Amino acid sequence: MKRTILLAACAALLTSGPTLAHGPHEHGAAHLNVAVDGSTVTIDLESPLANALPFEHSPSTPAQRKAVQNMAATLRKAENIFILPAAAQCRLKEVTLESAALPAELLTAPHTQQPAKSEHNDHIAHGADHVAGKPEHADHADHAPDATEAAHADLDASFVFECANADALKSMDVNLFAAWPALHELRVQLVSLTGQHAAELTAEAHTLKW
Repeated sequence: MKRTILLAACAALLTSGPTLAHGPHEHGAAHLNVAVDGSTVTIDLESPLANALPFEHSPSTPAQRKAVQNMAATLRKAENIFILPAAAQCRLKEVTLESAALPAELLTAPHTQQPAKSEHNDHIAHGADHVAGKPEHADHADHAPDATEAAHADLDASFVFECANADALKSMDVNLFAAWPALHELRVQLVSLTGQHAAELTAEAHTLKW
């Protein structure tokens, strides 16, 4: 019976997380939904891009593109950000990163990126990119983010861990503050066998317990 209730609560948390935890776009704050279901830990993060990057728009220089790639690489090593008990023997199984303001290929793991297109085939490939929904050249104004999007750009990330010893899953240390110095507050909604809880984490108090 407890597991049935937990599954229902997890589903509600993960599908309606924004209404549970998310308020106005606020620099320095982010939202975290955590669902602990047996041996699986699912983490959903929503944050203004300003917490992770020095800009909130599509990158326009090589340095900005590199900054996005570095941010994505850090998040893809989520085992260094969300520290679960060693005794639980957890492994990171899945990472998903999305942002309406950032080119998808900069958020993708390097081994899954598409090969670079040759200059000779650029015109044809450019049309294919348009169909696939990939970002086009900056001179196409109708594909640039509008002012509202640029002013309120967010990053959505999800992480799934599988743990060999579910009984040892009692806490999680969140090191996101070290990775993102501009982040000051993490507002958390947690669902586990012990129920649904809310918490606020900071750089000084960054351990979530259940």
